[in-house]
Amino acid sequence: MTPAAILKKAMADGVSLALSPTGTIKATGDGAAVSRWLPAIREHKAGIVEALKVGAGGTAATSWGWRVTYPENHPGDRFSGRVFECYIVPLQTLAEVQTIHPGAKIEPIAEAAE
Repeated sequence: MTPAAILKKAMADGVSLALSPTGTIKATGDGAAVSRWLPAIREHKAGIVEALKVGAGGTAATSWGWRVTYPENHPGDRFSGRVFECYIVPLQTLAEVQTIHPGAKIEPIAEAAE
């Protein structure tokens, strides 16, 4: 499985992967789901770190527009079950937006101009 596929499938399973400020992978979500994904995350750590740096699935490294989807029953969060678009200036990477919205599925909706 490729790092991009792991990111996509883990996210579909309710697991959010983000880079910590020190460059390690932070997995959040349901404990059982995180446990299921840990072996694949460990096996492909270097590739996942690189994918998180540039964005999952080959998306642009940065974007100013993001679609944020919070899972139902997101613990202790007023955004539980909500989907919204956010626009951030200056441009942000996927990893940066994941630190703002931990546990949410995040997709770029507007790529940065080259």
